[in-house]
Amino acid sequence: MNLKYILPLFMSFTLAYGQERDTPSLSPAQLEQHLIQAEKNFEIAEKMFDPYYTGPLLAPGVTIPDPGHVAIQPYLFYTDTYGVYDGEGHSHHIPHIHSTEGDFLLFAGLTKWMGLQVNLGYVHNSQSGHSGSNWKDPSITLLFPLLKEKPYRPGLLFGVRESFPAGKYQHLDPDKGGVDATGSGAYRTSFFFNIAKLVWSIPTHPMRFRLSTQYALPYHVKVHDFNAFGGGFNTNGTVRLPHSFSADFGYELSFTQKWAFALDVVYEYNSSVTFSGFSGLDRCCMCADVGGPFSERLSLAPAIEYSVHDSFGFIAGPWFSVWGKNSGNFISGVFSFYVSW
Repeated sequence: MNLKYILPLFMSFTLAYGQERDTPSLSPAQLEQHLIQAEKNFEIAEKMFDPYYTGPLLAPGVTIPDPGHVAIQPYLFYTDTYGVYDGEGHSHHIPHIHSTEGDFLLFAGLTKWMGLQVNLGYVHNSQSGHSGSNWKDPSITLLFPLLKEKPYRPGLLFGVRESFPAGKYQHLDPDKGGVDATGSGAYRTSFFFNIAKLVWSIPTHPMRFRLSTQYALPYHVKVHDFNAFGGGFNTNGTVRLPHSFSADFGYELSFTQKWAFALDVVYEYNSSVTFSGFSGLDRCCMCADVGGPFSERLSLAPAIEYSVHDSFGFIAGPWFSVWGKNSGNFISGVFSFYVSW
């Protein structure tokens, strides 16, 4: 139990009682009421605790490990993409795309004001009897805590991420319908800003709120043949990938010090993907499509988390889309654990 959260409960009583002591009109009944309230506050304080949190499932935090310390957080996703939203927001059924993804996140404290995050991932996709597996695009992120969280102010963090083109994105198998694509083919820079606050509105069930916003710069990539953005036989040209923006609101409610409920509300937006060059030919000797319109999507990710202590915990739950335009309609099962030392 942390005294910095208990003391404010008694300060109001102490100040009020001190003022009343100087007032001759204080009656025995009033004094008894003050004592009863103080006893209630003490009972609440005895039940309070510093919550352990592992989540929420998707929204990142605002802290970094201390210099010389590291943390890891592996993720396992199993996703079924069973539909596509059109430009009017209506979902249409497609042959199911099943994806199994493993992501590995490593965090390290470099200094008190800068941390490092490394993301590595591998994915296996399958659809209609065809499948493909390969590495995803890895990334390196520099993390800069701007403000440390305190009882009456939130924590703030700024980050810069660079992704690298390690995943497969072109010269795809024309018989697999794109399930063997696992990367974007280019370096990409993203910026994000996170805010977090622990709230004690219910003293015995603290809550934590997070908000993470991310913006990714547009970029160009040369593509040939069947690729992650469309294409066909003899495609040769340049794809301009879009601006993209995402916002993730995360919420956690503690049942006990170790058990908590978490929820992510995620919004994603991507501007249109354009192409210049020869688009190639499809199997019917017609011009192939490369690129596509803007897309947006809203998704939810409720979860249950169990933290053994403040440096080791587990979290699991579903993640699913609820609305979108020109984007996939999906449901995913997610499992992760966090360890720091």
